[in-house]
Amino acid sequence: MESSSRMGFVIVLLALSIMPCIGDAARAQDDGDPVTIGTYRTLHSRVLNEDRVLLINLPNGYDETAIGYPVMYVLYGGQVRGYFAEAVHVVDRLQEAGLIPSIIIVGVKNVDRYRDNLPVGRNGEEGGAENFLRFFTEELIPFVDSSYRTKDFRILVGPQAGASFGLYALMEQPRLFGVDIVTNPFWNKSAREYLLIRAENFFYRKERLKNFFFIRSKTRDDNPETMKYLNELVSAVEEGNRPGFTLILDERAEEEADPAIPSPGLRAGLKAYFKEYRLPEEAEIDSLDDIESYYRDLSMDYGYEVDVPERTLILQADALQQRLDDDAARAIYEYVVKQYPHNLDSYVRLAEMHRRLGEYDEAIEYYEEFLARRPEPMIQRGLDDLRRYVNESAAYAVKKAILGSGIEAGMARYHQLRSAGQGEIYFDETEFNSLGYGLIGRKMIDAAIEVFKMNVEMNPESANAYDSLGEAYMLSGDNQAAIETYEKSLELNSDNANALDMLQKLKQGGD
Repeated sequence: MESSSRMGFVIVLLALSIMPCIGDAARAQDDGDPVTIGTYRTLHSRVLNEDRVLLINLPNGYDETAIGYPVMYVLYGGQVRGYFAEAVHVVDRLQEAGLIPSIIIVGVKNVDRYRDNLPVGRNGEEGGAENFLRFFTEELIPFVDSSYRTKDFRILVGPQAGASFGLYALMEQPRLFGVDIVTNPFWNKSAREYLLIRAENFFYRKERLKNFFFIRSKTRDDNPETMKYLNELVSAVEEGNRPGFTLILDERAEEEADPAIPSPGLRAGLKAYFKEYRLPEEAEIDSLDDIESYYRDLSMDYGYEVDVPERTLILQADALQQRLDDDAARAIYEYVVKQYPHNLDSYVRLAEMHRRLGEYDEAIEYYEEFLARRPEPMIQRGLDDLRRYVNESAAYAVKKAILGSGIEAGMARYHQLRSAGQGEIYFDETEFNSLGYGLIGRKMIDAAIEVFKMNVEMNPESANAYDSLGEAYMLSGDNQAAIETYEKSLELNSDNANALDMLQKLKQGGD
């Protein structure tokens, strides 16, 4: 009777890797280590004649990948516990769920927020938005693009006065930011008329405008007057009907209004823009090419090269493996290892696949790759068991001999190991039983009979060892030997229902 192998530890590993995904490698933290969500950088601006402090958050695995990333610029980024921390949290959670791509986040610390973000000052004087936009185009964006691996796609997050700058930048440099996520841009009295008049002209132009503008309204800063201007902006956009432009007005319910910091609705804005980013559940996926094809088409829509998400790759490979398409699944897992070497799920899945296929050297290599990135006691125990099996299991030594040189070589190896004494070599009933059934699966019935005979010799009191040998005899057509062997199994275990059933079938066939 077939029984589970002592190598069953891999089932635990596979379960661990699937639900939930293990995720990225991370070094162990020491007592007293600081909690960090980014790095400070200082950029001297000749345009503004001052130093500007930036906060940079890089995606998980940035140092191990070679791909580029979209960049999100967060105005008011100096509010570390507010807007910057919110942006890091929202992006991380949405990216982990496979809803948006990994993104580089750049927080821009304020020096004089009303000077920089408003085209018209609070007292009617000329604002500094023009210079601040020059700082972005001539200094900040080139600095970020030269310092980090970026894609030509940018998102602007503009809370408070930054919302006015977002609308201003859209009308001055439409190609600078593909996505704007802002609060109501009409909160400042002095800039309202200027922005609305510009907008009424801008949105009536007929040139294509491939931009996405998301406005969170009814926040703490909104009142009937700001909403009046916002509604006029919506009317101008609708009447102008400029091709390619998308405006989403996201009104918060009154009970949701933020009493402290008016949020631009980053989570809702990102989900709205990237709503097609996750591979549809109904998509028919048979290979890596099918997945890449979807994201090539999506790249045309977004206007930049969209990399296939690592989570999507893992889930689709898992589905292919469940359909017993090992080749297609392995191609995807190997692609993840190459494209996202920080992703631990791919290592444990490849290790399990190679182990299941009997390719133990490859399995050990992937387990070692996993553990080099993150210590995991369960995985370490599994690796130790696999190494012991490869180096010390008599069943494995016999298997290698049979598959390499035939039945006679396997029998000779078995007798050699038995006569030499156990030493570091161990003989396990379950492993020999599994080896026999593995040979049956390969249609090597004669070899399976010899392995089961070895198991009976080593375990003469095991009903299961005789049961398995009886099955092999039956498959070979030697019914008399099968009957005798099943009867011996029943002598050892009268409750062996399988042996009773097989004997009845064999004796009825003999009659």
